Amino acid sequence: MAKQLLIILFVIAHQFLFGQSIDSVNVIIIDYSKGQYSFGRPGVYGKGEILELSRIQSGDFKFTHRFSTVASAGNDGKSLHTDSIRFSTKNLAIVPREKIYYWLTQLNTDKQNFTPSFIGPRLAAPERKEIVQVAKKNDELWKLRGFDSDKEDSRKKIEEMQSFKMLDTFLASQKTTMNHEAVSTDAYNNLKIITISGSDTTEYRCQFFDSPGQPISRFKNRSRSMVSTIVNLEANTAAQDFLPKHSMIYRVLDINSIKEDYIDWYLDKKM
Repeated sequence: MAKQLLIILFVIAHQFLFGQSIDSVNVIIIDYSKGQYSFGRPGVYGKGEILELSRIQSGDFKFTHRFSTVASAGNDGKSLHTDSIRFSTKNLAIVPREKIYYWLTQLNTDKQNFTPSFIGPRLAAPERKEIVQVAKKNDELWKLRGFDSDKEDSRKKIEEMQSFKMLDTFLASQKTTMNHEAVSTDAYNNLKIITISGSDTTEYRCQFFDSPGQPISRFKNRSRSMVSTIVNLEANTAAQDFLPKHSMIYRVLDINSIKEDYIDWYLDKKM
């Protein structure tokens, strides 16, 4: 109860600092998409998910729409179309406004917490099969097998990855990449968060090519001339506090999604 009161007081004190009053937000749309551009290739080239929350009379929020999307070029590679599947939201819990306010506050607060001290305690140690899967995916399985004389060393390297050895060095390399917006001509892996307050609309954008949605870019009135950028992984954890655990968006926001990049980095740099 005391924690909720502190969140409410914090939000009331800060809700006008970001141009859009947090308390006036009525609709939130969370739109995730991932895929590769078709370029004439037939079949499915992208998938996504859209969640919409709306304020109800109590001031809390409820999920009003949930869709999964599939983008396809058809059998001929030319018939581009996107199909949507609508799911019922009646069994999804009402989201207390305190959770929404806290999340929106994190989306607007720069904490520069892409650090070992924040990320390390939230990472689950990868199982051996996870490490093998990443190695196989990146054609580096031979590094784990080794020769007879190297098997003990291979076991040691796996244990090092399971304990996240040199996590600080890996995160430093990722942070360097985060300072430059990723530009891809053949693929996309993006999340858009749109908050609507009357005629005022703010959009937040994240990319997931390397890191778990960092940095976060904020576009006032969806204008590229009014943009600010922050780093704050608490925006991820705060969103997971109310999102459906089986949703695609919940999974992509998970800080543990960085494990695959770490394993790939370790295999490449340290083996």
